[in-house]
Amino acid sequence: MNSALIFRNIGRFVLLMSLQLLVFNNIYLGGYINPCIYILFIAMLPTNTGKIPTMIIAFFMGLMVDISVNMLGFHAFAATFAAFLRGQWLDKIILRDNVETVDTPSIRSVPYQAFSLYLLLIMFIFFVVYYSLLYFNVRDVLSVLVASVLSTAVSWLLAILYQTLLIRKVES
Repeated sequence: MNSALIFRNIGRFVLLMSLQLLVFNNIYLGGYINPCIYILFIAMLPTNTGKIPTMIIAFFMGLMVDISVNMLGFHAFAATFAAFLRGQWLDKIILRDNVETVDTPSIRSVPYQAFSLYLLLIMFIFFVVYYSLLYFNVRDVLSVLVASVLSTAVSWLLAILYQTLLIRKVES
């Protein structure tokens, strides 16, 4: 991994975690929508990052968010679970049809539809796990699904907006 890619990822980490901790943790719309933009960092980790390092990074990112909202474990577990599934979806969705090598999956480096589906799956599984832990009641299955779908939609739109506005045209 070259130094430019390392610095780009450090900058992305700082920006996304700052946005999450300072802005998005304070947004809770209608009791169902809680955007989590930091999941984008996990989705955009370099493709050559192993499964264990990805899960460790996701765990510590989730733990940082948990500490900031005084709710230990929910974000950490959900982010780690999403990171666990990331590798399989990366291989099946992003790398499957890509002839050229992709260092960092993004809206600019892979086809839009493929990246959108990949990001949508990662965010949706994150929110299903997160809200399942939050509600932790079989009677609230509908609430879990509604909150997961709405939070995924808002987070996905924010992530696409972030990518559209802040990612350079040629990123590898």
